Amino acid sequence: MIFKVLALLLALAGFYVSPYGPGIGNGPNASESQNKPGSATSGSFYLATVTRVADGDTITVRNRDGATHKIRMHAIDAPELNQAGGEQSKNWLTQQVLNKNVKIVVNNTDRYKRQVAKVVLPIKGCEQRLCEGEIDLNLKAIEAGHAWWYKEFARSQSSEDRALYGEAEDQARNSRKGLWQQTAPLAPWQWRTEQRNQR
Repeated sequence: MIFKVLALLLALAGFYVSPYGPGIGNGPNASESQNKPGSATSGSFYLATVTRVADGDTITVRNRDGATHKIRMHAIDAPELNQAGGEQSKNWLTQQVLNKNVKIVVNNTDRYKRQVAKVVLPIKGCEQRLCEGEIDLNLKAIEAGHAWWYKEFARSQSSEDRALYGEAEDQARNSRKGLWQQTAPLAPWQWRTEQRNQR
């Protein structure tokens, strides 16, 4: 009995110290909100129109009910706007999504109340979470050399996505696409740390 209690406590502790924390649920009501527009339940999805692109990994969308949501693209990190490659990354994403219909596949909600999600260009007639032939724009940003694979959050990805994102970054780097044209590109998380340390 003691071992069962310990195992339960350890499992709960692991959940609460995860990068995303206890924020959104996988609880009993999760399946009920799978297709609810704008639902932020992990694994839920909804269709929306992109109304704003803030930078290379953050957008604002309006769902079918008219509600707006700020989206942080999951498992990628684009250069900050004040960083080398930041404006190019934003411009690339703007061309891909602004005023277009996208599918938001929610992973979690971050501490800034943004939905952390995979942003997908949907195919007509698909009413599932993901369909073959749809375009994962998070992955495309890495392939185009406009974002890093954010490995800190790799454990919240599927094993298939981890392999795809890692391979995409390697290929972009080897082909010197986008930010990889720089002599020594600085990862955004390192750049942010340097900025904080200079204050």
